[in-house]
Parts: sequence; C-alpha cells; structure tokens
Amino acid sequence: MSDNDDTAAKVHVSGIGKSNALSKAETSGQLPERRIRSLNLGVQPPYNPDRLAAFLELNETHATAVRKKARYEVGFGFDIVPNDDVDPDDADETEKQVVENFWHGRDSNWQTGPHESAEPTTPEEVKELARQDYHSIGWCTLEILTNAEGVPVGLAHVPANTVRVRKPSEDGDPKDFRGYVQKRNGRKRFFGVAGDRYRGMEATITGGGEDTAPTITYTQTGDEEPLFVDKETGDVVGGSAGNLPNGPANELIFIRNPSPLEQDYGVPDWVSAIRTISADEAAKDYNREFFDNDTIPRFVIKVLGGELTEESKRDLRQMLNGLREESHRTVVLEVEKFQTQLDEDVDIELEPLGQGISEEMDFREFREKNEHEIAKVHEVPPILIGVTETSNRANSQEQVREFATDVIAPEQNKFAGRFYQIIHQQALGVTDWTIEYELRGAEQPKEDAEVARRKIQAVNGAIPINRALEMIGEDPLPDDHEIDGDTLVADIGNSGGGPPGQPPGAPPFGAGNEGNEQNEGNEGGDETEQSRPDHFPPEGNKIGERDWADVEPDLIAKDPLEQMTFSSSNLKEGLFDFETNELYISFRRENGPSSLYAYVNVPTSTWSALANASSHGSYHYANIRLEYPYVEITNFHSRLPSGPMPSGEDMPSDVPL
Repeated sequence: MSDNDDTAAKVHVSGIGKSNALSKAETSGQLPERRIRSLNLGVQPPYNPDRLAAFLELNETHATAVRKKARYEVGFGFDIVPNDDVDPDDADETEKQVVENFWHGRDSNWQTGPHESAEPTTPEEVKELARQDYHSIGWCTLEILTNAEGVPVGLAHVPANTVRVRKPSEDGDPKDFRGYVQKRNGRKRFFGVAGDRYRGMEATITGGGEDTAPTITYTQTGDEEPLFVDKETGDVVGGSAGNLPNGPANELIFIRNPSPLEQDYGVPDWVSAIRTISADEAAKDYNREFFDNDTIPRFVIKVLGGELTEESKRDLRQMLNGLREESHRTVVLEVEKFQTQLDEDVDIELEPLGQGISEEMDFREFREKNEHEIAKVHEVPPILIGVTETSNRANSQEQVREFATDVIAPEQNKFAGRFYQIIHQQALGVTDWTIEYELRGAEQPKEDAEVARRKIQAVNGAIPINRALEMIGEDPLPDDHEIDGDTLVADIGNSGGGPPGQPPGAPPFGAGNEGNEQNEGNEGGDETEQSRPDHFPPEGNKIGERDWADVEPDLIAKDPLEQMTFSSSNLKEGLFDFETNELYISFRRENGPSSLYAYVNVPTSTWSALANASSHGSYHYANIRLEYPYVEITNFHSRLPSGPMPSGEDMPSDVPL
C-alpha cells in the first residue's frame, strides 16, 4: 500500500496526553491511605506496638517462636561472598576489604542500646534483636553509625516499638517531615531515611592492601541532592548538613513485614492468633483461680498419735494457700504429744482428693491445642519450641528442613539484600560483595551427595575431579596425588581398579548405592572399595570414643542381644543391644583388624531391616551411615560376642529387598 493511496485506513488518536501520551509514569498512581498523624510525632501504627511487644512477656510459646525465628535467620553468623552476578574470580579484593572493615573491622561499632556498652557486642546480637522486633511487632529499625566523614562504621539496634514514621501531607513538600521520630521517656529524637545522605553521591574507594585500610570519599554526580534531618527539631534540608542548627541525625534502616492492609508499617504474622494467645492466658488465669478458690478441699491432713498446735495449723494453711506460687517453701510443723504417748511418734499424712483432676486434664488439652495454633502462625516446627508429643525423629527432621528452606532462607535473602543495597552499594560503593547468612537445619548430606552424583553422571563426567569431590562433600585430591585435580572425571579411566571416572581412593562419581550393591557378592572385595571412605561413618557424626576392653565385658553380660555375620565386602559383623538401642558394626579393612563403631539411639526396626536386607552394605550406606551419631570403639582386635540371630519374622514391611 502506497503512502498516497486514498483508500488506506487512517487512525487518529487524541485525548491521551499529546507528546507524553504513552510515557511510563514514574510513580504509582494509587491513592494514599488516610491515617491519623500528628506534627512531628509520626503516623499512627495499625496496632499498638507496645501492646504487641508485651505479648512476649505474656505467652512463652509465642516468645520462644519469635526467638527461634530470629536466631535461625541471623544468629548463626554470615559469610562475605561475591554477589550473584559477579564471577568469583573477578570480584574486587579491595571492595571485599571495605566490607570486612565494616562488619568485622577494628573500628566497627555495634550497639544494642543508646550508649556504647562496656561489653563487646557483635553484628549477630544487634541483628537478632532487630529480627525479634520484626516478628513481634511487624517492623524493625537499625541505626546506621558513621564516622566524621559520613562513612558507615556499624549499626545500633533501636527498639522498633518506640519509632514512628513521619510523612508529609498529601499536598505538602515531600521533604517535609521526612524520616522517623523516636519517642521515649517523654523525649523525642529524629532520624533520617537510610540512604538519603548519599543521594546523588558516588562513593570512591582508594588505597587498600595488606598494610593499608582503604578510604572512601563522596562526590556529587547526580541531579539529586543529599537530604539531612535535624536530630532535635526534625527539620529537613537538602545539600549540606551545615545548615542544621543541631547537627544531622543518624539514619535508620526501616524494614517492615509487608501487608496488603498497611502501607507505612508492617504487620506481624501472628496477629491472626491474638485471640488464641489471649485465650491461652485467660485459661492459665482461670486454672489458677479455680484451684485457689475451689470450695471442695484439695487435700486432707491426717494427724495420727497427736495433735497440731495452733501455730502449726496456721503455718500449714499458709503453705497450702501459697503452694502453687511457693512450691519451694518448707514448713516445719511442731507437734504437742499427749502426755500418755510421749514415747510414740506422731504421723502426719497429706492426702490429695480427686476434685479438679478432670478440669486440669481439660486445661492441659486446651493449652496443647493453643501451643500448636501459635506455632502454626509462626511457621515454627513444634519440636523447636519444646512441643514433643506429636513429633518423632523422622518427621521432626523433615519439619525443621522445610522450616529452614521455606521460611528462614527467604527472610535471610531479603535481609541480606537490604544491607547490600543500602550499606554496600550506596554508602560504601561496593558492588561485587554481599553477605550470606548461615542456614541451619537444611542439611541433607545423603540427599545432596546423591543429587551431586546424578549431576556428574548427567554430564558424562565432564567436570574436574576436585569439583566433583566438592559436590559430594569430600576433600579435594592432595597436591601429590598421581591424578591432577583439574582432570575431568570422564578422562580418568579405570587405572585405579575402580569404575570408569573414579580415581584411586576417591568416591564413585556418578554412581549411587548401585555401586555398592554390585560388589556385595564379592566376599573379598577390591582394594578400592575397601579403602574408600564412603562406607565408614563420617567424622562429623562422631560423639566420642570407648576402649574395647571396657565395652566387651558389658556386652558379654547383657541380654537380650542379637548378632550376625554379614555377607558383604564392607561390613563384617553386627550386634544390636536392645537395652540401650546401640548398633555395633565392624568394618572390613584391607590390612589390620576390623574397625568397630557403635551407632546410638537406633530403633529396633532399623536393626531388623538391616539384618533382613538383601544387600547389607547398601542398606547401611543408605539408611544408617549418615542417620545416627556413633561412638568409635578403639583397640578392637577380636570378634563381637556371639548371640542369637535376628528373626526374619520381625522384619518391617517396608524393608528394601
């Protein structure tokens, strides 16, 4: 169709906005929330934060859940690692030195209160308090501490329940009332928004090295100007802090727990359980009142062979009235004997009555239900807050693992991301390095090793041998090893007597338990399999040592025991002590006596499954080796005591055959 074709369809668009018709809006067009606000006192939170914080003192289940979440998120430390989009080999080492100086440097400053404590405080303590605020009232606040040049040198915890958000009116200057205000003990203190003093500024790092600490300078590069808040009046100025009569306020990192119902503050996850927590406290109060005021006596005092003095009766009544609050109290009862019974002892018996037992059982059931409800809204496994009635070893491990990966890890990533953006990037000029918190409870050594082997197998061994060892949790080959650690697994061949792609003495890459099963019929086994560290329990699970000379007499004298000799190239003998639930397994060695280990807290069903499995070595490797802690038995030079063979009739239905 030509440009001059009169038959061409013509479209005319009007009324959309002239030249800016299709330009993207820089800010959201939604209506702001109208909220009660007071001049210089901030916006009113949706819930009273002091009352929310007070629940920590009222309910032990809630308090424990809050502490556990905070501890698991930030309490176990962190590492300084390259950012995800940076090649570790290209990460700037001077930037790393800057970050290390902030978090762990000699001049770094960490405070848990308004004044620097005489006791040393760590980043973990400061951030753990902040995370407790986050989970108890819905937001947390950390004060950025700086040196005279405005470079951050640490953080201080500010109780979040004392902080309010300042916001300008809808038609006012966005700079007016910007920041935060703390009201405490009748006084006010103002804070700026984290990053405002670095607006339009570029941080430049110079120097650095083994003997020299890097320095940071700031240069105005953008159109935006830095903003500063007067620490006493709350006035906001742009450009220079020198225009503030009382000096610039420090800035706050304000992190809220997002809620679709709240724009300025966060809302804690547990607000939906406020009724449950309140009911739990009311139940405890009712229980105390019931047993304190029950008109039917709880106890009967029997006095045989004498009578109590009036003073003794008074002491006894006082003891019973305060029994619940003063269970540690001791009362001495003085007895006046009848003249005719001076040579006989007087017996005093305290006999409980049955009234109140059913009520107390109902109370306990009600409280147990409340504990589970409170733990559920916190997403904390019951086992972590001391509720063990509904937990066993298997489901507890899985619950803790899901808690770590689904609840804790996302919060860790968000928290670390805020520090990277505000402290590392804006304030320190660091882009290559961030922090990564340690994640407890997500360890799956057996599963992770199996996944790693499958990955290695999927690429047909096209991966360096040391990298493969790292993936399955093993140490790299030593420098003097005959095989170079940079050699691809696929190129190693079969020179060591093991399967292709396996160096001498190394774990079987790309193979799971199948590699063990293939050798089970070989009674002698090959040298590589016998010396392979995979079949022995890991050093990290070891909880102690015992000498065979001390162990053997105890085992010989015990009953019942079961003992068997394995048909395996790796395992020699097994013995199960039903009294202590200890499983003794001796391992074949190429040279010298067998090695003996005693796994502890092993269920009877596990022993039965091992004894009846078609491949003893494979079952041990997959279900016992990493699952139970063990004691190493030293100086073992003989055989295990004889005992009856395990019966196949006791075999569980889920034993892998």
